Amino acid sequence: MAAGGATTSDAVPGLVIDRVAWSDLRDVARVQRSSFRPGLAYGLAALGLLRVFPGVVFMVARLPGRPVAGCVIGDRHRGNLRIINLAVAPEARRQGIGSALLRAAEAAIPTGDVVLITEEANTGAQALYLREGYARSGFARDYYGSGRHGIWMKKARSEAARPTIRV
Repeated sequence: MAAGGATTSDAVPGLVIDRVAWSDLRDVARVQRSSFRPGLAYGLAALGLLRVFPGVVFMVARLPGRPVAGCVIGDRHRGNLRIINLAVAPEARRQGIGSALLRAAEAAIPTGDVVLITEEANTGAQALYLREGYARSGFARDYYGSGRHGIWMKKARSEAARPTIRV
């Protein structure tokens, strides 16, 4: 653990993951704009609401001497951790930051399965999630707009969190 309850990553030297601070929001908005097309990126107002909304896990990743490199936003939904948003700045990708952010969110809400949706065309994100133990669990036609489909993914974490199905 780093100072202030932040976590460090053994896989990414110098990486620190911590709760988002008000002073981080402009950098997070920059990461959002560089990671998602217009209409999908969170702006400052939405990020500010997510920062204060009860039950939301909102963390940022920082590298030494650099602005925010990425963020993860999640919440508890139907007994599961729902990853609402994961973004890594283009210049910081493929270094393990996305994996470290996912693991930090999973540690913050350690019970239940983990669910998320990603754009069907975003094969890079899908590869990350598959490496982290997620499996495709559904399909959402036109979720991201006309002709832009979503892939539901799920990481099963415990038998106790799964519903019992009786036949």
